[in-house]
This record gives sequence, C-alpha cells and structure tokens, in this order.
Amino acid sequence: MAITRIDVGNIANDGTGDDLRQAFVKVNNSIAELDARVVPQNNAENLGTGTGVFYTKESSTLNFRSLIAGANMSLTSDGTSITITNNANIAIGTDGSTLSLAGAARQFGITGGQSINTSLTGNNINVALDPTDLIAQDTNPSLGAALNAATFNINNVGILSATSVSATTITGSLTGTVNGINVTELDRVVTGADYGMISDNIITSIELLFRSTVIDYGTVTTPNALVSDYGTL
Repeated sequence: MAITRIDVGNIANDGTGDDLRQAFVKVNNSIAELDARVVPQNNAENLGTGTGVFYTKESSTLNFRSLIAGANMSLTSDGTSITITNNANIAIGTDGSTLSLAGAARQFGITGGQSINTSLTGNNINVALDPTDLIAQDTNPSLGAALNAATFNINNVGILSATSVSATTITGSLTGTVNGINVTELDRVVTGADYGMISDNIITSIELLFRSTVIDYGTVTTPNALVSDYGTL
C-alpha cells in the first residue's frame, strides 16, 4: 500500500480539502505503511562450538553460509529441516576378511572365540586370553623351545619318545620303573659289581686264574660279548 497524501484544498477553509476525519484516516494509513517498511535492527549469531551458519549482516540483509555435501555425502531439505546423509558403506578390514557396514544402523560387535573373552569398560573393548584348558584344546601341540616345568611334576604320562637314542638325556634323579625295571637298581649295574676278595691261599690253577685276571663286561650301553656262568643257587 502506498502512502496517502491529505488534500488541504486550494486556500484555507475553501471547503475543497479533506475534512478532519478523512485527514486522520489518511494519517493512520500512512503510519501503518511506514511501520511495515521498517526492518528491525536485529543481529544473528551462531550457537555452540561447531562451524557457524551465520556469516555477516549488511544493512538490512542477513548473510548465511551455504551447506555443501562433500565426498559420499548428500543434503536433502523438506522446507524446515536439512538432512545430511552418508551414502557410502563403511568397510572394516581384518587379516581374514572385510566387513562392510551398510544401511542406517551401522553397528558391529567384537565377540570372543575359543579361549578368548571380551568385555566393555567405558569406551574401551577388552580382549583377554582364557588359559583354562588351553593346551587340552590343542589337538597337536608343539613346543618352540625347551619346556620348563619350574620344579612341578608331569603326571599321567603315556609314552615318552625321542628322535634318537643319543638325543635322549635325563639330568637329575630318576625314580620309578621303565619297562618293568626299577631304574634305581640300574645304579649297581652301571657302577659295577663287588664280588669281594679272593683269598691269597691259592692251591689250584683255577684260583690263580681268578686272582690274576680282570674280567671286563663293558658298559650298559656298550656291553662286552663275554658271558660268565656262575651256576645256580
């Protein structure tokens, strides 16, 4: 609506101008028009710690930054809202395969496998090894170095085998039986047999032979072929 001027006539009180009521109607209309044209002197500001949308204010014009979609992003608007969407899938790579997350609910979990336990503490995911029956679960265990039993016993052994006889060494005390033989009795065989002393009262050639001849049966690992027959009890 345009501003309406008051008709004051040609000269004072000549009866050609607007009467008093009509003049004030035009005054009210003109004030309303001017009031509609006035822009409030307001300023805009950004809230929060993110990147602000408001840029500057020039005279009666407020300038705002534009939102631009980056790589794999899209912007949509329904008139009152602006939606930012990630169009790409999220791929999580492992040493075995790759997990691709798509859709709105892009969530993945970490679960433990055999002898592996997982737990959540705050924002941290804890992965721990469960040592319970760990060796028993290995159907073909193999050592990478010497086994240190730390003075503990190894019980319920089935068969002990070695790659060769020369490679088998047992250090320390060995008790028990091997193939039904009490290994503690082998000490007497290894160290030798004590048959006592032969009397110096030699009266036969056989006594002389036993007195002067050393009988060597060799060792346990390299025995001599000599066979001695002491008869029976």
